[in-house]
Amino acid sequence: MGLEERPDAITNPLSEILEIGDDSPQPFPEGTKVIDIFDQIGTGRTLLILGEPGSGKTTTLLELARDLIGRAEQDTNQLIPVVFNLSSWAKKRQTIAHWLVEELNTLYQVPNKIAQALVTQQQLLPLLDGLDEVKADYRDDCILALNKFNKDYYNGDLVVCSRIKDYQTLSNRLNFQKGVCIRLLTLEKIYHYLDSVGDNLTVLRTLIAEDTVLQQLAQSPLMLHIMTLAYQGVAVEDLPKTEVIEERRKQLFNAYIEKMFKRRKTNQQYKKAQVKHWLIWMAQRMVEESQTVFLIEKMQPYWLKNRKQKQTYILMLGLMLGLMLGLMGVLIGGLIGVLIRGLDEGLMFALMLGLMGVLMGLMGGLMRGLRVILDQEVTEEIKTVEILQINWKKILIYLLIFGLIGGLIFGLIGGLIFGLIGGLMEGLIFGLIGGLIFGLMEGLREGLEISEIETKTTPNQGIRKSARNAITVALVFGLVFGLVLGLIGGLIGGLIGVQSAGLIFGLMFGLMFGLAGWLRNGGEACIKHFSLRLILYRNNYIPWNYARFLDYAADRILLQKVGGGYIFIHRMLMEHFADMKLES
Repeated sequence: MGLEERPDAITNPLSEILEIGDDSPQPFPEGTKVIDIFDQIGTGRTLLILGEPGSGKTTTLLELARDLIGRAEQDTNQLIPVVFNLSSWAKKRQTIAHWLVEELNTLYQVPNKIAQALVTQQQLLPLLDGLDEVKADYRDDCILALNKFNKDYYNGDLVVCSRIKDYQTLSNRLNFQKGVCIRLLTLEKIYHYLDSVGDNLTVLRTLIAEDTVLQQLAQSPLMLHIMTLAYQGVAVEDLPKTEVIEERRKQLFNAYIEKMFKRRKTNQQYKKAQVKHWLIWMAQRMVEESQTVFLIEKMQPYWLKNRKQKQTYILMLGLMLGLMLGLMGVLIGGLIGVLIRGLDEGLMFALMLGLMGVLMGLMGGLMRGLRVILDQEVTEEIKTVEILQINWKKILIYLLIFGLIGGLIFGLIGGLIFGLIGGLMEGLIFGLIGGLIFGLMEGLREGLEISEIETKTTPNQGIRKSARNAITVALVFGLVFGLVLGLIGGLIGGLIGVQSAGLIFGLMFGLMFGLAGWLRNGGEACIKHFSLRLILYRNNYIPWNYARFLDYAADRILLQKVGGGYIFIHRMLMEHFADMKLES
């Protein structure tokens, strides 16, 4: 691909001060590589790479990354090149420095302290793709953030990549040293490529020579490649004709999609119309959310588009919560009832508490549903719990502060109160016990640090990890709190003459803490995800076995599997699907 310099795309402070330079595009010599241009810039190299859709911007950026990585491997004094996608910056719109630290941690699993050091000590060479993938409302802000980062904080090597038309519509410009644009293919290069592919494209070569619209499309490497796949072996009379380039582009993508459906005549698990319907919905959500990679576990309830779907989602959460509270009520009611009333009446008491739990859950669901009716929006986000780490330092601090110090304070207060009605010693014991219980609760709550696996390796890995962690935490919370509170309850019960009651109440509260731990550490995410999947399935937005369908689409080269996620083979194909009408 040819390259040309674009001085008009950047604001170079030195050129402005000296009033030198020509803003007109200047082609580089044939065969010039982007690494050659980057090396010519000098100290504090800043480069903007522009191009038309499908011209090979990301490929050019990755080639630059490959060459720079080769150098860094040979010389440890070289900066470390790292590729990021700017689309995620729009979520928080924070400083570029903080965003880089977060991205290093989430994308590359670099610990925060090391990531912070890499950024502040300017040991990185950020290669930032997808400026045009930032939500349109925030692109100008992103340029301002990049300029501020480069001037006030970083002042080092930096590369940014963007579609040229999206960049030109912005009011701000990057204060960079050099801007380059990838030139479109010439007819000579197009013919050379078609001749090298094979004889089956003779008809396409002839048509391109006669059709100016096809010539324009073929100037993009992506579109030329799509043509070779979609029009291979097709007769001239069968090829569609139109003078409108956008219409021809749509026809070309439609022909490509049809060709891909014919690739695998066996294993036709889904109807063609159904596959297109599901891909249209998926593409529309990805465009709306500025997503480049689709992850099943990242689907969110605010993707639901009408009030009925949102209300159903909230009521389902209320029902599931009610069932869980009901089950807990049956267990707790059974323990209390058997202890106080005997087996028969204990069972009745258990059923009563269970019914109360179900009603409480349903009431919670109705209240949430009412909020949706009033606000017409679901703002809750499903946050997966994929990595659980125990911070023993935090647990010990909370135990020390709340358990011993807080216990002594409350013990003295309790001692004074109990001294009036009972004895000082009992008050001190109750205060210390209460402090230890609270310290243990807060220590475990704060000591369990939650994070996500951003580099997924299998589909829906986040939800499966969340379910596993929820069960682990529920068992730990239930057993630990059950045993601790059971022993404490036994001690208290022994003081007042009802030791067995103390043990049972301790185990009962242990079960409650187990449920709370399960919900907080992954259980709630699993319930929300299941409810959302069920509603999307019932409304025919997704199939039941979503991973199998996405693999099916990847097998037909409509999607590409990336770890545990999926991307369209190109952003232009995603935009093509997103522009199609979603049939109800």
